[in-house]
Amino acid sequence: MILRHKLAEVFSVLPALILLNALLFIAISKAGIGLSIDSINYFSAAQNWVDGHGLVLFDGSKLVNAAPLYSFLMAPAYFFKLDAMLYAACLQFIFLNLNAIAIYLILQTLVDAKRILWLYLCILLLNYFTFVQVSVWALSEMGFVCLFACWLYFILCKPNVRWAPALLFGALCLQRYLFWYFVPGIILYWFWRKRNVKGLLIQLVFGFVFTSMWLVRNYVVQGSLLGSHQLEEKFSVGAFFENAVQLINGIGSLDPLYGGPAFFLISIWFLYLGYRNEIGFRCEFSLLLLLVASGLLFFLLLQPNLQMSQLSRYLSVLYVFIYISWILLLERIIHRNWLKFSLAGFVLAISTILLINKSLEFKQKGLGIKSTLAFWVDLENVALAKYPDLPMLSNFPDVVWLKTGKTCGYLPFLNEDYDAFSKRTPAGLYQVIWFKDSSREMLMNEAVLNENADFTPLYNGHWHKIGTLKLGSTY
Repeated sequence: MILRHKLAEVFSVLPALILLNALLFIAISKAGIGLSIDSINYFSAAQNWVDGHGLVLFDGSKLVNAAPLYSFLMAPAYFFKLDAMLYAACLQFIFLNLNAIAIYLILQTLVDAKRILWLYLCILLLNYFTFVQVSVWALSEMGFVCLFACWLYFILCKPNVRWAPALLFGALCLQRYLFWYFVPGIILYWFWRKRNVKGLLIQLVFGFVFTSMWLVRNYVVQGSLLGSHQLEEKFSVGAFFENAVQLINGIGSLDPLYGGPAFFLISIWFLYLGYRNEIGFRCEFSLLLLLVASGLLFFLLLQPNLQMSQLSRYLSVLYVFIYISWILLLERIIHRNWLKFSLAGFVLAISTILLINKSLEFKQKGLGIKSTLAFWVDLENVALAKYPDLPMLSNFPDVVWLKTGKTCGYLPFLNEDYDAFSKRTPAGLYQVIWFKDSSREMLMNEAVLNENADFTPLYNGHWHKIGTLKLGSTY
């Protein structure tokens, strides 16, 4: 009887899970999984590591600014000579489904068995923000979400298990530096609820050991613990108030850019209401997520260089979990079954339409200029073959690496003087590939080539041009 009930649960949620997988497949079926410069950082580090060169990026620099676990997870693709893009997409599907399983297991503790199915359906299909910001991109976030869901399951549902959550804690530290923004909230929760301090210490030891090993490696190879992330410049009280005002003004103006952060702030309020009104595991869940989510937003707003356009992505690692706070609160305050199921049906219909629409949009338009360049633009091979041994420079060196597998440096940035450029680019003759796209005009400008008498054009097409560039007095 119990087995029959469990099978009924599985088959009841399977259609929604299949739909979510199908939408992810549709979204990436034309141009492939979404790529950004961070994606190519992880891929190039993985390939160079497999080739025995260490965790070296596409431009020849070391992987320091980001944590290394996602590159290690990508390494089998290069070790076994698999299609890296297809492998990255498979990783996303694995993370997506493991995350869904972990959330279902958490819900089994949080809600009555009679209501778990429709709650789970809501959570699966209320994935719009997570889908757009996380699921379709070859980045470390989806793996982070999956690891955090598994860690959350052990903390809330298996509190007597020590080593599994400790290993997951350490893995989270190596998946994204961002996890350390979670840690103050986790520590506060632990002492607030008077939980077993030994369990917390074991997890912190794993986190500190794993992180310390990585930071020591960074210092050895580059003389810096976190690369461009300097802790003394990372936090500013003045920046906090400036960012907070900008965030409030953006939400108040109904700017779509701030839709994700607005959802996040409302969810924090729902988590607070849940903590005040719930008991047992539901209270524990609400409190833990309330402290972690508040801490994440607080530390992000402290950053002087915070880009509001990136805020939704930074917050996206918690979207899928704070959906649960909405569902739990609505499930508690709505007591009439007909109203409850009507509201659930409406929410499911709207969220499903949004998800399908976004999936079809991604299939039609791709996932941004990087995917367009990487998958649709073929480099002009005759011009490239003319000087095959020359070092390369580009305004999109990440795309050049993806297309050719060759190390490629950046052309001069807009605010970079010649002395700074020459320090990272030795004198000599270079092959240059300039992509005619406006997405990096704020970083570099084609004038660096047009105004340079030492640039010799070899090819000038619709999408890009190729030439040689002499630098320094050697030539």
